[in-house]
Amino acid sequence: MRLIPSLLCLLVLAISQSIPQQAAGAEFEIYQSSYKPLQLALEVDADPSLQVQSSLIDNVVQNDLGSSQSFAAMNPLSFLDSASESWKQVDYGDWRLIGADVLALCHMTVTASGWQIQVQVHDPFRSKILGSASFTATADNLRATAHEVSNYIYRTVLGIPGYFSSHIIYVRKLQTTSDLVYMDQDGANKQVVARNFTLLLSPDWSPDGKFVALNTYVGDQPRIELFDLQSGRRQTIADYNGLNSTPAFSPDGRRIAATLSYAGTPQIYIYDLKTQKWRLVTHTGGINTSPTWSPDGKWIAFTTNRDGSPQIYRKNLETGEVDRVSLVGTYNTSPAWSPKGDRIAFISLKNWAYAITTVQVDGSDIRYLATGKVESPAWSPNGQMLVYAEEHQGIRQLYRIPSWGGHPVAITPVNEDASDPAWSR
Repeated sequence: MRLIPSLLCLLVLAISQSIPQQAAGAEFEIYQSSYKPLQLALEVDADPSLQVQSSLIDNVVQNDLGSSQSFAAMNPLSFLDSASESWKQVDYGDWRLIGADVLALCHMTVTASGWQIQVQVHDPFRSKILGSASFTATADNLRATAHEVSNYIYRTVLGIPGYFSSHIIYVRKLQTTSDLVYMDQDGANKQVVARNFTLLLSPDWSPDGKFVALNTYVGDQPRIELFDLQSGRRQTIADYNGLNSTPAFSPDGRRIAATLSYAGTPQIYIYDLKTQKWRLVTHTGGINTSPTWSPDGKWIAFTTNRDGSPQIYRKNLETGEVDRVSLVGTYNTSPAWSPKGDRIAFISLKNWAYAITTVQVDGSDIRYLATGKVESPAWSPNGQMLVYAEEHQGIRQLYRIPSWGGHPVAITPVNEDASDPAWSR
């Protein structure tokens, strides 16, 4: 939830008198859009000698586009034309007959260094080709190329950049230690990039993907570190008395906002990576924590109990203007600003039930996307998907859900305690 345990206790105690102690129930009206996934027909034409490679392309692309919940992959048994027939000439009538909204054709051939994958995207109901592209792949990057094919189809049809080449880092908690784990957005290529932290919280990825800002612990003392993903080198940038927590990179990668309490109550500070100095941003007597940046770097949103209970506020770093964002409920925390800039996600609590919530930046158009023991929302690079952690019987899993309303899907196994996800930018 991007709150260290001691600070979470402070926030809960601050509002304990105002929340009725009722059993958690169906307290939230879950938002569902009226959008119907587009029926996607995907065919990969390749020589039989390329069955392994063509099957990988087919499986990855279908999984990518299907998992976005913007598309529904059709059963190939319903197809009236083979991949080779369609590649030579598309019979739009046959595809309309089976209800295909989108026809994606891939043609795979051998090159001197690997393979060439030609892609065509068709609209059967308008009898027209929407776009074509060509990709080259080697044995080392075939899966990554398949994600690029998914990105191309997604953008060609929806007009929105795909996120299928992106990555996620998260915290894996073991019995007495924690690890930092990296994986592709679909859960593949999983690897531990840093091990054996006493406690690890709130990782945040730099925009260039080279560094991760971490809230780590040495004994009972929290600190903020920069972790170099290539070299493994760790640099401490905050090791003050009290709290050092919830680091967040600015969109240009030059600054880090975080929570420090060495001067008294927890406040938001900003660290300049060039000057290596911290600057105070919030000045209230209450608790201020969990900063998140607007995409243009002009605002931060954060959690504060300045009005008596935890709420989401935003502050203009140039003018000092401060606005309340969360307008409903007595407990809202852990904000995450969409890369599109239009919405802010956070965690809401009502009668001991939690929800993944998003609102427009002025607090309007509230949407509850998922409920449960949920925490730590993070956005995909295109703002179309959220990943978060949810606890079941003491074990947390990572889930993703479309930001426009859909159903949650687990992306980590049930036997791994996974939390604090951060999506590459």
